[in-house]
Amino acid sequence: MPEKVSIDVIPQVRDAVFDLVSSYPRSKRFGKYADVRLEVSEGKGAVAENGMDKFSAEDYGFAFGVRVLAGDKAIAPGYFGELIGTADLPRLNQRLREALDHAYERASASAASKAAARERFGALAGSLYDMTLAPIEVRQDTVDGTWELDPREVPLEDASKYVREVSERVKGLDSGVVFNYISAATQLERQLFVSSEGANIQQTMAVTQGTCFVVAQGPEGAQELYDFTGHQRGWELITHGIQEEFIQFDHLMDFSLEIARDTI
Repeated sequence: MPEKVSIDVIPQVRDAVFDLVSSYPRSKRFGKYADVRLEVSEGKGAVAENGMDKFSAEDYGFAFGVRVLAGDKAIAPGYFGELIGTADLPRLNQRLREALDHAYERASASAASKAAARERFGALAGSLYDMTLAPIEVRQDTVDGTWELDPREVPLEDASKYVREVSERVKGLDSGVVFNYISAATQLERQLFVSSEGANIQQTMAVTQGTCFVVAQGPEGAQELYDFTGHQRGWELITHGIQEEFIQFDHLMDFSLEIARDTI
């Protein structure tokens, strides 16, 4: 079992999670179906205001969500999810089994209530449908992300320096600029979806976003504008922009200066 949370956790636990979910419905008297969604993200971000550092941080996210369909005379769903951390890694499978049990109990209680309502309401009973999933082709796949500059490899100091320089340029553009806020965040996300039907899909993506907020004031009043730039790419979106067939973004410096000019 891995000792720290990173996106590498997902492939290391993938087979064990798949085995757990595949066998879970059969282990319960009225179990019909189960699935688990597991996500890990690693990212960082920085903020500058009026040419000065305001905030910077790097962190991880680790969470799961489960769904179970269960019931005897009726079928209903049950759900459970949690944010977890490094301390949960050694017993991740146990945590997931406990979550599946919670979801199963909720599904069973809901199904029993639904069945009782059907008996009580007679002619209206048909409006209480069983929860079933549409039949789909079961897939097992690994989907890789696209990036040039890995968000995990970007020094936090470089991120802070870049947004500070953008903020300084925006501030110095015109004396009418009285406030500006510049931020940039970048992260890698890896998600796993497994189901008792046999689905086993791992997807990785980079997500990067920049923000610019500008307030300008003149003799006749004040104006504020803000906008965001972002894409499923790495840190290169911030420093170099994106020029693809269907998506074109300037880098954050030019993007922010254009917003400042529009505000003035």
